[in-house]
Amino acid sequence: MIPQYRQAVDQHRQRIFSFAHYSLRAKEDAEDVTQEVFIKLWQHWQKIDHSKLGGWLMRVAHNAVIDQVRKNKSANSQQDDYAEVEEQAEEIDEGRQLDQAAFKQQLMEAIKELDDPFRSIIVMRDVQGLSYAEIRETLDMSESQVKVYLHRSRRKLRENKTLRNLFNVSVGKPVTDKESLTLSTVKATNE
Repeated sequence: MIPQYRQAVDQHRQRIFSFAHYSLRAKEDAEDVTQEVFIKLWQHWQKIDHSKLGGWLMRVAHNAVIDQVRKNKSANSQQDDYAEVEEQAEEIDEGRQLDQAAFKQQLMEAIKELDDPFRSIIVMRDVQGLSYAEIRETLDMSESQVKVYLHRSRRKLRENKTLRNLFNVSVGKPVTDKESLTLSTVKATNE
């Protein structure tokens, strides 16, 4: 059992960590979730269907991420978000030039703000490259539901005005007066 378990850990560790890290944005929390997933794998080794191991692990990871988010929300409910706003403000270049790191940061923030299952599906499909079948198995929903939720989550990201404005500025697309007003509001808020 031990060699097969080690092989399973080696094979799936990066995918589990990556999913948790994109969902939680904190390396330490992602490491905790990854460890929790593999502890559960050890505990349930004899009971699970090993032909569906990847889906089982992703389902456990998804549930562990949800638990971690709930735990973090209660712990962070009393903290001041001023420091985070300051960090975001530093990422936006004064000359309306956007580097890829700042856009990626804003995109990760927008993904983090999505409700579940939208967030999980977009991370699994667009970040990790999982197939619809793997996502279906992980989240225990039909493939058509996965596709609908993926479409809706992508639409929500496209409708995010901050992301759209940052993208338009970065590619040099003229910003309309209405978009300019929104962008200046975002900058003023961040300053």
